[in-house]
Amino acid sequence: MPKTPVFIFLGALLFAAAVAMWLAAKEPAAKIGGTPASMEGVNYAAVLAASFPDLEGRPQSLGQWQGKLLFINFWATWCAPCKEEMPMFDNFFRQNAKNGVQIVGIAADTADKVRLFQAQTPVSYPLLPDAEGAVAFSRRMGNRLGMLPHTLVFSPKGDLLLNKIGQLSHEEMALIIRENAPK
Repeated sequence: MPKTPVFIFLGALLFAAAVAMWLAAKEPAAKIGGTPASMEGVNYAAVLAASFPDLEGRPQSLGQWQGKLLFINFWATWCAPCKEEMPMFDNFFRQNAKNGVQIVGIAADTADKVRLFQAQTPVSYPLLPDAEGAVAFSRRMGNRLGMLPHTLVFSPKGDLLLNKIGQLSHEEMALIIRENAPK
């Protein structure tokens, strides 16, 4: 008898995951390197106006990266797929930062947890921890269920190139950078 609530919880969790995958598949995917796709709720001006604290608690405006090929990755230290893709993001950032590519990691975590994570998995791009605001902003940007990882990519002109829930592949990142990095 006591196992029934556990089975109900697991069933609900599986259902939520299935709905999230279905919604992600139905999202109008951006054409990588082609015509920019738009997505309801994603507004470049709102992105540029947003601000998140850095690891020292100083507000960092996303607008400081206007004009760059901008990857905004919503992640958390407890999210296994997030942690798996971060070394790839870091590698692409180190290779392409001088060519106008910017990656920003907005963490749904506290600064202390992000500092501990970064000590174990160093990354070169900015990590902006905001335990409460990260998922709320990600939802405003089209991530209806608040799933992680969630990545937005904007062209240097501000066109939405990609809005993806789930991990980015090496091939996707390479193509986006090759087709859209400032020349």
